Amino acid sequence: MDESVRNSTKLDIEGVRQQSATEALRAESEPKESYRKLGEPDVNRNGFDATTIRAENGHHAMPRENGTGAKDGEEERMLNGAGVEPSGAEPTEKDKLAQKEVEVKFIPSQNGDARIDMELESQQALTGMTKEELMKYANDPFWVRLRWLLFVLFWALWGAMLLGSFYIIYDAPKCAAPVPLSWWQEGPLVELDGERQFADQLPEVERYGAKGVIYRLPADETYLVETAAVQGKLKQLVSTFGTKDVKVVVDITPNYVTKEDALFQEALQKPDSAAHSAFVWREAGMKPPNWLSIAEEGSAWKNASNNQYVLSQFGADRYDLQLGEPAARDKLKATLKALLGQGVRGVRLANAKHLLINRDGGDEAPMNLEEADKSLTHTDYGFWTHKETTYREGLGELFRELVELVHEQTDGEGFLSVTEDILRPEVFAVNGTLQMDAPLYGNIEFDLREGSGPDVARKLRHDIENAYRTISEYAAVASGAGSGKPWLQLRYDRASLEHVPASEYTVFHFLLPGVPVFPLDVLARGNVSSESVETLEKFRATPSFQHGLFNVYTDANASAIAYTRLKSGNPGYFVVLNLASTDQKTTFDFSGIDGIGSELTVVLTSQNYAVPNVGVKTKVPVDAVPLSPKSALIATYVPTK
Repeated sequence: MDESVRNSTKLDIEGVRQQSATEALRAESEPKESYRKLGEPDVNRNGFDATTIRAENGHHAMPRENGTGAKDGEEERMLNGAGVEPSGAEPTEKDKLAQKEVEVKFIPSQNGDARIDMELESQQALTGMTKEELMKYANDPFWVRLRWLLFVLFWALWGAMLLGSFYIIYDAPKCAAPVPLSWWQEGPLVELDGERQFADQLPEVERYGAKGVIYRLPADETYLVETAAVQGKLKQLVSTFGTKDVKVVVDITPNYVTKEDALFQEALQKPDSAAHSAFVWREAGMKPPNWLSIAEEGSAWKNASNNQYVLSQFGADRYDLQLGEPAARDKLKATLKALLGQGVRGVRLANAKHLLINRDGGDEAPMNLEEADKSLTHTDYGFWTHKETTYREGLGELFRELVELVHEQTDGEGFLSVTEDILRPEVFAVNGTLQMDAPLYGNIEFDLREGSGPDVARKLRHDIENAYRTISEYAAVASGAGSGKPWLQLRYDRASLEHVPASEYTVFHFLLPGVPVFPLDVLARGNVSSESVETLEKFRATPSFQHGLFNVYTDANASAIAYTRLKSGNPGYFVVLNLASTDQKTTFDFSGIDGIGSELTVVLTSQNYAVPNVGVKTKVPVDAVPLSPKSALIATYVPTK
C-alpha cells in the first residue's frame, strides 16, 4: 500500500483517540449516519473503491480522506433521502435493492481510548406496499376478476353450508312424539249389570273413574238395533253416561239371526237369491257333516221349512250367517252404523272365531290325543277340531273392513274388539297388522285363578311374557295409539278372585300394558277403595306407563312375581305380588333386576298388606322387599342407568 494512504489512515485513528470519553458517548447517542454500499455502476463510474488502488494512466490514484472513491463534485448518496443523483434523476430499482446500511459505533475504553466498530445492519424488514402502491392494482382486470371470483365463491360456499344444514335437519331421523292414549286405552272399562237401571249404576261408575261402560246387548237383539224398543234403550244408555263424559261400548253377537228375521225369510222363499247365499245349507236327502251344536246337544244342522238342512250352531231358531257373503256382511255393517249413529263409541263382537264357515266343508276330525280332554266323547263339542267352522282364512280381511268402518264413522274415536280370547292372532292379521283395536289374549287371568302353587309365580311370568311377546309381533290398526302395538284387554271377574283378593288383583293388574275390563261388582263387593283406584289411574297417566318399557321378573326364589315400567328420564314403577298364602318368607330379593336402584319408595299398598312400619313414602331395600301373604305393593325407583 502507498505510504501516503497509510499515513492518512493513521492520522484518522490518532484523531479519534484524542477525543474524550464524554465526546465518544455523545457521538454514540447522536443519530447514526447510514451509507449505502456502492454498487457496480458507482465503481465503474468512479474507477476504484475505498480499499483498492489501481493504476490509471500509469499513476496511482489516491482515495479521498472521507473513505469514498467518488470523483470531484459528487456527493455521498445516503439512504435517508439522499439517494437522488445531483442531476435530479431518481435512483433505479436495482440501486435501491443494492443498498446496505453501515453502522459506525465509537466504543470508549477504560484507558481513555475509543474503539471504532463498523458493521453492516441487517437488510430492512419487509413493510409491505403502501396504499398508493396498492391502488395502482385496484382496477387491474386480473385482480378485479379474482376479487369477484372469491366473492362469489365465498357466498356460494356459505349458501351451500346453510342449505346443507337445513337438509341435515330435515332428513335426520325424527324422534316421534309420544302419541297420547285413546279414551278406551286409558281405562278402566266397566261392565254394567244388565238387570239394574243405568242411572243406579252411574254413581259407582263415576266413583271408580271409568272411562267407558260396556253393555251386553241380548244376542237376539243384535240385528234389531233399528227397532223402536232397542233404539230407546240405547239412547237412554248413551244419554245417562254421556252426562259424565263416560263413553258407551256395546257387545253384540253377529253370528246368527232368528227365524223371524227378514233376511232369513227371504232366503227360504227365494233359493236363488243373495239372501239364500247368506246362510249355510245342505240339500234335502243328503246327510250333513258331523258338526255339533255349541248351545245344545246334538247336530248343528236343522231341517228348515224348505226341506233343506240349515246350519244352526247357537241354539234353536238361530241360523248362522255366512259373513263371507256380501248379503250377510252388509247386514252386519248396517248394524254397526246404526249403533255408532246412536252415540255408541265402541263395539265388541262375540264368537269372533265363528264368523266365517266353510259352506262346502266335510266331517270334522277329532282332537289329537295330546290336546284332547280324555273325559270327552264324540258327542261332546270339545272332542272335535272344528276346522270347518272356526278360525277360517279371511277373518283378517273381514275385521279390516269392520274396523275401518268404525274408525270412519267415529272420526277415529271409536274402537272395535272382541269378547273372547282370540287364541290364534295370526288369523286376524293382515300384512302384519292385527285387525282389531283391543284384542283379548293370554292366560294371565287363568293363571291367577289357580292360586298359590309352588310354580305359580314362574308359570305366571312365562305366560305374561309369552302373551306380550306374541302380541308385540303385530302392528296396531290406525287408531291404536300408545306404543303402536295392540293394546290388550285385561279382563277379570268375580271367578278370577277365588285365590287373589280384589284389591291385590287390581293393584297388580292396573299397570300392566293394556286396559282393565271388569264387572262393576268386582270393585264394589271386593271393598276396593275409590282412593286406591284413583291413585292407580294417576300412575296410568304417567309417561312410564303410557310409553315406558315393560319387563317381568320373579324374586331370587321364584316365589313372588314383579314387573317394572320405565321411560327414560322418568321414575320407574315396580309392582310386586306375593301369591303365597303362608308367612314363611316375608322379604323378597329383586336386586337382580337390571338398572334398578338399591332403594324403592313405596307409593301404594294393597288391602292385605300388613308389614309394620312400612307404608306410603317408606323406603325399602330392593334386596329385601317386605311383603305379607297375598299382598301387593307399588314402589317407584330411580334407575341407575
